[in-house]
Amino acid sequence: MSEGSQYTGITSPRSFCTLRPYYPVKSKERIPVPVPSLGKKPLTKIGFQIFVPEIDVTDDRTWFWRYGIDLPEIFVPLWQVLANEETLRKTSSEGLHDFLGFNGRIFLSMVMPDELIDKLSLEDYFRLINDLRPDATMIPDNYTYVDDPLFLSWSQTVKLVSLANDFLKLDVPLIGLVKGANPLQIDWAIRKQVEMGYVSFAMPARELFEDNLLEDLLPGAIMSLQWVSKKTKTSFELLIYGVGHRLKHKDINGYSNLSWFLEAKHGFYYKNGWSYDLRDPEIRFEECNCEVCKGLMPQEIIDIMLSDRELGLKTLILHNLLDMKRALAGGR
Repeated sequence: MSEGSQYTGITSPRSFCTLRPYYPVKSKERIPVPVPSLGKKPLTKIGFQIFVPEIDVTDDRTWFWRYGIDLPEIFVPLWQVLANEETLRKTSSEGLHDFLGFNGRIFLSMVMPDELIDKLSLEDYFRLINDLRPDATMIPDNYTYVDDPLFLSWSQTVKLVSLANDFLKLDVPLIGLVKGANPLQIDWAIRKQVEMGYVSFAMPARELFEDNLLEDLLPGAIMSLQWVSKKTKTSFELLIYGVGHRLKHKDINGYSNLSWFLEAKHGFYYKNGWSYDLRDPEIRFEECNCEVCKGLMPQEIIDIMLSDRELGLKTLILHNLLDMKRALAGGR
């Protein structure tokens, strides 16, 4: 018989357990998660397109509308604005629409590095949103990792819900977040945001996708939204943020990413949503009839790059954008 061990902080329901405030299930020994007094504000759906390109606000090669490509909405990451003092000054002075020269809808992405999340206060967010004047904004991102101690991920999840409630003070359409280190946290965060009136949600998924964790958490998130939809008789929409491949789940309303640009910078060519090296014999001599290529083959894009690097790269960037739009819209 082996002798067990106890550790302060992870032995709930003992009275000295420091994690007890973050356990979501009420019982004689466990208190429910403390949450703010939730406000209720009538919110309407954002109405996501199936593909909402993310752009790089500091790199005008991603500003596809300048080259005659017409897509109605984009995501602008807030962290890129903050990372460049000149960009921050100009966008705060002019607003995102005037700075970018974009006439469609601009959504502000709050997905950002952890070190920036910790630096921004609620007042900072409100000031930036008022200066940038987006057409809609996500609520603030947080950091929840599957290998964090539960008290940390629960404290971050509670903070997410608290900020979602604070953001109701803004006079701008809002996008809730699907976040959490496990299905229980995700379900709890979704339900609390729904209680506030949120109907449009984004799920930051790039890191989950890269770590092969997305399919562990996404089905539960979709089930949670389906359950609250049935209970409240309200329809919701879900956008997957940071993933460039169409997923098998039919309840996803949209996707957003920047991979169409990042892959092009490294010489990768999109075909049916999948990435190929421009020199890959499988696609190298195959014509493309998109509105940018107009019959060009990847080999001809290589030839253009050899004589005019920027022109060839622009062609590849715009081709990838159009291919991703077409691939993600497939089956709709």
